[in-house]
Amino acid sequence: MEASCLLELDMGTAEKARNVNRSIELDHGDYARSWVEGSLLKVECQANSLMSLLHTIEDLMACLKVANDMTEME
Repeated sequence: MEASCLLELDMGTAEKARNVNRSIELDHGDYARSWVEGSLLKVECQANSLMSLLHTIEDLMACLKVANDMTEME
């Protein structure tokens, strides 16, 4: 069974969305892709099972937290 999820995160500004996206896109591998639409950062995740998708989303959220914190420091 395959599972997928689309996350839409409002980053507040298009610039911040682009900066966070640049920070996380190198870590995607084959399991995720991300893009920016205005201030929205969109991330599509895929996995072979629900538990694997959950772990993928948890990893992604950890990366997003760090990237978001880094953009707020500037």
